[in-house]
Amino acid sequence: MEIPVIPSLRFDNRTGFDALHFDTVDQNGVAFHVIVAKTGYALGPCDAQGHAQLTALEDPALLHVADVHHEDDIDQSVRYENDLAPYKPLCDVVFVGDAHPPAEPDAPWFDVALRVQRPDLPPLLPERPHPLNPWQPLSHDVYQEWQRELAAAQQTPRPGEFLVNKTLRIHGERQLHRQAAPLRWLPGAPWSLGTADTAGRLPLRYEYTFGGECRVDASDTFAARVPDQHRLTPEQQAGHPDTENPPVAHDSSQANPVGRGFTRDWFVLASGIASLPAPRIEYPAAPFTAKAFWQTACGKETFAPAGMGYVGRAWLPRRNLIGKVELKDSWQEDEVPSLPKDFDFRYWNGAPDDQQCPHLEGGERITLINLCAGGAAYATEDADGNHIVTFTLPQQALFVLAASADGMFAALPLAIDTVVIDLDNEKVELTWRLAIIADGAFEEARLHHADTPEALARLHELTTAATSD
Repeated sequence: MEIPVIPSLRFDNRTGFDALHFDTVDQNGVAFHVIVAKTGYALGPCDAQGHAQLTALEDPALLHVADVHHEDDIDQSVRYENDLAPYKPLCDVVFVGDAHPPAEPDAPWFDVALRVQRPDLPPLLPERPHPLNPWQPLSHDVYQEWQRELAAAQQTPRPGEFLVNKTLRIHGERQLHRQAAPLRWLPGAPWSLGTADTAGRLPLRYEYTFGGECRVDASDTFAARVPDQHRLTPEQQAGHPDTENPPVAHDSSQANPVGRGFTRDWFVLASGIASLPAPRIEYPAAPFTAKAFWQTACGKETFAPAGMGYVGRAWLPRRNLIGKVELKDSWQEDEVPSLPKDFDFRYWNGAPDDQQCPHLEGGERITLINLCAGGAAYATEDADGNHIVTFTLPQQALFVLAASADGMFAALPLAIDTVVIDLDNEKVELTWRLAIIADGAFEEARLHHADTPEALARLHELTTAATSD
């Protein structure tokens, strides 16, 4: 595809937030101006209702212009994904931090949860009763009962819709053990899952959920025992990411190459391994078992990893959203690779599928369970000793006033398409984004912030008027 000529756009950031403008081209050759900004908040002490307060960070949160991996190691899972996606169809809600056991931790497992909920709805008020005979007044007792029901209902707003409602189970350290020879050949019983230790604090990272790799280097003592059909060909070795020391055999979980509990039957037979660390994070409804482990090792089933952080860009199922990539031996000087025609823009959403929701607008309530240490000023504790963090996203808006050459203006709101809850640093970051077709209709875009009821009402009027026109 030839590079299209994209009309210029002057970007003027009138806020105190980090923001930038860049241009992009979609798979159909249509150019867009993209404006992205970030707001950040510190988690403060709870109010009388037990809700943590969000206060603006002293130093503005900065946009990530490159992916950041845990421990700054590209072989580890992603801690923060860069903010330069051109468009996200849904909102990513991502958690960074540790799972913490309840106040009474003497158990082999505990659950953690992440919930995002729309603002409460107005109370559902009881209908005023009517007398059976319209010529007779309503009885005093019936009227008093309706008054009591009405007063109770007015104090009870209806909970808003859950946009994200996810629970994971955290286990103590546990091992997979290869059965002794007499039991090894029983159907489905070559391996067993050992008893877990007491579950304690655990980084909520993909390194502790199902996944991993099995790699054989030429220097390994069992390398000669790897069957030929499982060895890499010379061409595969030449194209391997480890160019300095390519392995002789290599396989990995396509859904999570950095986890634990993954292997292949040929690797077990060649290496003679007798134990493996088992996953410590799982979905309660899909517990990890020795049977599932061995089915996956034999290539019969894929066990899904469980996490709350960013899914790797090259991992399944995210990778499938790229579509069919065009491969060419040579490119013309003025030709650049384009997105595949069947590219799905959900590829830019990096959260697990069950942590993606419609774009947020502010006012949504977020609840975390057992994702912070006990005693934190921004947390409460329920009757079962679970640590609860609840906070509400600020009612605010970022919007662009776009100006055309003839002096016409349009108010275009940005959408919240990324929420990162970083309890390692006790903060919450929101990424806002807007994509404008780059057809030359606008010459300047000024980014503004509305955070008062009056400013929000005025913005609503402007956007509603533009929509109706």
